[in-house]
Amino acid sequence: MKKLTIFFVFLAFFSCSQSKNQESFSYQKEISYEIDTVKIDAKGEFLFLNYELSMSDYDPNTDLLYNINPQSSRMEIIDMEKQELKELIQYDKDGPNAVKEMITTGIKMTDSGEMWFTDYLSIIHLDAQGQKLEQLRLTNEYFAGDTLPEGWEIDGMGKITRSGKYFISHYGDYTVNGAGLQGLAFIDLKSHHKHLIPLDAFKSLEKYEISSHERKSSVWSLITITDDEVLHYNQAHNKLYKIDLKTLEVTQKILRSDLIANEKPGKYPKQANSTEQFEEFKTIMDQEISFGNWIHDPEGDHFWRFSREKSGGTVDKPEFKVVITVLDKSLNQIAERKLDSKDSIPFFSTKFFRKGDLYMFLNMNDELAFVRLKPVLN
Repeated sequence: MKKLTIFFVFLAFFSCSQSKNQESFSYQKEISYEIDTVKIDAKGEFLFLNYELSMSDYDPNTDLLYNINPQSSRMEIIDMEKQELKELIQYDKDGPNAVKEMITTGIKMTDSGEMWFTDYLSIIHLDAQGQKLEQLRLTNEYFAGDTLPEGWEIDGMGKITRSGKYFISHYGDYTVNGAGLQGLAFIDLKSHHKHLIPLDAFKSLEKYEISSHERKSSVWSLITITDDEVLHYNQAHNKLYKIDLKTLEVTQKILRSDLIANEKPGKYPKQANSTEQFEEFKTIMDQEISFGNWIHDPEGDHFWRFSREKSGGTVDKPEFKVVITVLDKSLNQIAERKLDSKDSIPFFSTKFFRKGDLYMFLNMNDELAFVRLKPVLN
């Protein structure tokens, strides 16, 4: 059984072609920005704000944000233009039209209006009218192609492209003392065919792992997807892998920052003797350089990322330096800038672009809000 503690890990697709290494050091643009806060009118409802909207999906075609409560299977639909709750939809939790098997981990509204629910054990496909079309277990029996070794699993907490063509996630051995992540699984949702791509990106992360007698924690491996490509990266290193879905070419991009460290040093104790000590070591780990998610802006066809590292203060009251980095559509680094010290953002929260502005989830006294960054590239 996979461990729920890996809740936000994802990635990959298709047969692996020869990898190419490239560096990206150009700086062509300057970043300016404004920041404000947007509050959503919940119309008297208590919206589901646990997990910081990590299971939600913003659909640019309708300008609606879809947020699912994984326990109740209630969908909250937010009108982002009016900044208010538009509709509530109660999906079935049990029975033939249920949208969950164990626990819902994400949703995706596709260009056709159909919807996919990702679950810890399976993925569930609904038509535009909300009727279930299929439920697929992430196993060798349901998907042909490359064979998972016995005991290995595809992580159900993967991602689906906006086109609805592909499901992309990590695969590996998720048992407590197992081999861990091994690579990326790419599933063609039309042909029900899977490809497993081994990656050597995980071995270097072992040095960051904190252990106790009952828990383990390390840096996250992450993915960002478009309908054309997949980015695979982690929180510890300033580099990424790109998989082009048209050519199937795998490219490694090495990035460089002049404003922040390019690698997490890992200078903290790794073996904890109690729960309290485990949390203490994890706090120190998180205060070293952490590279955030790459967020795709479809209007500008750029990728944006926040990175942060402790620059002062104490362990209990740290001060952070936050840096914005921008890549162009070819993944060349074209700009970076330090966030002004007077500005703050919810670093680990869910983020998405809407009409050129970056929205970052904010829990404002148990009400839904967003910190909105309005960036300009000059």
